[in-house]
Amino acid sequence: CEDGPVKKALSALCRLYGLVNISEDMGSFEFSAEQKRGVRAAIRQALLEIRPDCIALTDAFEFSDNTLNSAIGRYDGRVYEALYESAKASPLNRQDPFPGYEQHLRPILDLEFLRENKSKQRSGHNAKL
Repeated sequence: CEDGPVKKALSALCRLYGLVNISEDMGSFEFSAEQKRGVRAAIRQALLEIRPDCIALTDAFEFSDNTLNSAIGRYDGRVYEALYESAKASPLNRQDPFPGYEQHLRPILDLEFLRENKSKQRSGHNAKL
């Protein structure tokens, strides 16, 4: 590739791809603990390198928003609206409270704090605490 920035971005993407594949199959290699840490560190470094180009790279592959099924990085820029609609449509939010709330979440919630600060919340939903 003659275009320097494109070559740099694609090289980082290839390096990340290789490192992730090594990481996911690390049990097949006879790596020392230090080498395993090195692979994880190299992945973090590759992610930092590729981050500035991730939107452009994703766009270059021409995945539609529907295929990506992601609210973040939407072509139309309506991230928060999409996150809200996605949360409303989630099977986890079809029952209020959600299954497991009473058993797992309610016992650890500071309900007194929530009641005292309810007026400061921006939500219009008046859920029973």
